[in-house]
Amino acid sequence: MASAVLLFLTVMLSPVCFGAPTKSLISVECQPAFGVAGQITKISCSFKKNFEGNQDIIITAGTVKRRGETDPVFWFQKDVMKGDHRFKPASKNDPSLLLTDAAVSDGGQYDYTVLTNRGIIEDGTFRISVTAKYSKPTMSSLQKEVEDGGTADFYCNSSGGYPAGTIHWFDSTNTNWTMSATLEVREREDQLLEMSSKLTFTSIDSSWAPFRCVVLNSKFVKEGEETFQPNIKVPGKSDSQSGGGGEFKLETKYVAPIVVIGSLIVGLLLVLLLRGRCKHRDFRDAESGTAEDVTRALTEKNPTKEATEMMR
Repeated sequence: MASAVLLFLTVMLSPVCFGAPTKSLISVECQPAFGVAGQITKISCSFKKNFEGNQDIIITAGTVKRRGETDPVFWFQKDVMKGDHRFKPASKNDPSLLLTDAAVSDGGQYDYTVLTNRGIIEDGTFRISVTAKYSKPTMSSLQKEVEDGGTADFYCNSSGGYPAGTIHWFDSTNTNWTMSATLEVREREDQLLEMSSKLTFTSIDSSWAPFRCVVLNSKFVKEGEETFQPNIKVPGKSDSQSGGGGEFKLETKYVAPIVVIGSLIVGLLLVLLLRGRCKHRDFRDAESGTAEDVTRALTEKNPTKEATEMMR
């Protein structure tokens, strides 16, 4: 198929049609193309005229080959296009090209040949570079609980990016702990990358938490970050005081109202108890006084009328 295309171009560009001198009258210049994986990449090209006049340049055919390969990846003749369907001319008689759904595998150097009404242009060349943004990082620890002063391992993972970047670690004081971490980069089938960083402490301090991992691309531009609060157990403190991920802690804003309400209830109960005791004592005093009056009246030789009434 590639041979047929090249034969077609050779026949069309023979001196019978155009004449040898016309080959140097025009050239094509293309800019490096920087694309993002999954998006449309434009390969900007333009004609450079080596003759005077305003004659329009009409494109009739063209081929795109990856540098070092024999078969073209894409070729076209007017409205007929063959090869990689993701390539296509930007517009009629415009040497620029469009590449849809760019992939990392598209990166590289290309040779571009264009057939026009002014002759064949064989000096076209361009480079495609494709990048991909890394996903939001995720952080974890295989240890459910870490002892203050003990060893600890934390992990930060991010994927889907290209080219290789790096992961940096920071604590609550913004101290950079990246020198204590190891980074592993793996390539997926689609040539995108997965980055995994492991931060190791031989003696962790609870005051360093929480920890933050930052994903940087190949140009050291931040593409994402995440914060992680490990469950660090401090000796002599309860779990709620030690802090940690996933442990239930009763917050201060709920404790204060409960304490106030509890104090009011206890105070009310004390008031009711004291009132009950006072009433009971008054009744006993009154009862005791009556009995003493009766006894004294009975011991008298001549009981008074009041004593007699009290006995009744």
